[in-house]
Amino acid sequence: MLNWWLIATIAALALFGFFYIDKKLVVLVEKIRRQFHPSIHHFFGAVSFTPFVVSTLYIIPAFFVFKFLDFFSVAALTLACLLATGSAFIIKYLFKRVRPLGHTTYLGKIDSAFPSAHAAGSFVAAFTLAFFWPAWSIPFFALAILVAVSRIYLELHFFSDVMGGILLAYIMTAFALDSQILLFLGF
Repeated sequence: MLNWWLIATIAALALFGFFYIDKKLVVLVEKIRRQFHPSIHHFFGAVSFTPFVVSTLYIIPAFFVFKFLDFFSVAALTLACLLATGSAFIIKYLFKRVRPLGHTTYLGKIDSAFPSAHAAGSFVAAFTLAFFWPAWSIPFFALAILVAVSRIYLELHFFSDVMGGILLAYIMTAFALDSQILLFLGF
């Protein structure tokens, strides 16, 4: 599953975003937000809401997986999710990158923006679920892209933060699916 070309492409996009796109995209998003109706902002806020992401990308698929008694894919999804989101929070404390426009989180504190844990979590679910159910990959990736775009639109992350989350998600999904960890755990 590990594709070095994909890793290099995502990493190049993240670096290109960091050095060139991030600041310009913040200005563009500011203009776009002023032109659209506030309901668009509420829509992106709902899509980016953590319980929505968790329920649509983890709980609902896990329910169907349990229905068909495919415990290996549930274990792979759980392991990949824990690896991606856990490492995202570790990396956040190493980089300590300020969010766009100095925004605070819903907890009222300033935390690190890089990498986006929302992007990492949604894309790790999309990568893992698309691996097991390729016929459903379009809805999985559409939702993950919607979550990633919402983080940029809400000005909570830069483009490079989201790309870093996607890169982290791909690497951790490949690690969870290609390594022997699941076999070691008895799955």
